[in-house]
Amino acid sequence: MGKLEIYKNDSFVLNDAFDQAVMNLHILKKQNGYKSFVICGCETGDGTTTVAINLAAALAGSGWNTVLIDGDMRKKNDYKRLNENASQGLSDYLMDRLLFEEIIYDTTTENLSYIPCGELIDNPVRLLCSGKMNKIREDLAKKFDFIIFDMPAINAAMDAKVMATDADATILVSSIGHTYKKSLLDAANTLKEVNANLIGTIINKTDMEQYVASHEEYDYFQNERYINKLTKKKRAKRK
Repeated sequence: MGKLEIYKNDSFVLNDAFDQAVMNLHILKKQNGYKSFVICGCETGDGTTTVAINLAAALAGSGWNTVLIDGDMRKKNDYKRLNENASQGLSDYLMDRLLFEEIIYDTTTENLSYIPCGELIDNPVRLLCSGKMNKIREDLAKKFDFIIFDMPAINAAMDAKVMATDADATILVSSIGHTYKKSLLDAANTLKEVNANLIGTIINKTDMEQYVASHEEYDYFQNERYINKLTKKKRAKRK
């Protein structure tokens, strides 16, 4: 199999945001041994896949052997940019059509592997609850440092709820101007009902003004703002 192309994000602001996420996951791994994470939206359209891809790429960029798994077996591959050249994947393994090694794709990002969703399944919950799913979790844990599951929105299907019960932690994705407060609370409560380890929310689609307002010093070193502060101090001493 050829390598799948993973687009590179050149935005300093986005990279800064994902660096913070990587730091938090690194701490969780060091303190608690966490390595498997379910990423799911509160509602459809929250941008979960974009977040999962960037998070997995950022972890791989830190030198961790990482695998990104497309766990959405309900959505057609035509709507998934990474699956254009990867029609076989997780569902094919779970239905005993392919071996574990045959569904793992190399990518153009160093340290990052990818497992597509595979054949479209109308109701994949039974597959996600199967012994084969437990087996692949064990095999992934032996092979990778970080395992990122990109799952359908929690309020749209049961899939993420099922996966969250066995993952080390779950992260909800919400988006500015799209996710209602009620949807966020409903999603959190749904995960709480099954004792899933919800560790936080990533807020997607934040505009520049909102990001700067909450991270005033995000470009402190990039724009060498410390030089201006040092100059002001020197001037003050001269006076």
